[in-house]
Amino acid sequence: MKCYLCGLEAQKTDEPHGSQLIDCSDCGIYRVSGLVLKELGAKRFNFAMMRDDLHRQRQFNATLVAEINTETAIWA
Repeated sequence: MKCYLCGLEAQKTDEPHGSQLIDCSDCGIYRVSGLVLKELGAKRFNFAMMRDDLHRQRQFNATLVAEINTETAIWA
C-alpha cells in the first residue's frame, strides 16, 4: 500500500474499530482512525503540516506511534 502522507510504499496493519497502523520508512509509524480513513476519499492531508505534527507527537508524548484522528488531522 502507499503511505497516506508521502505516497511511498508502506506496510499497513488493520486494527480494531476500523483504524490502521501504517509503517512508512519515510514518515515513521502512525495510526489512522477509522473516521479519518472514511474522510480520505474526499480529502487529502496537508503533507508538511501532518509530518511536523506526527514528529511533535512522538517527541512530546514519548511514543513511537503517532495518531491521526479527527482532532489531529490537518487537511489540505
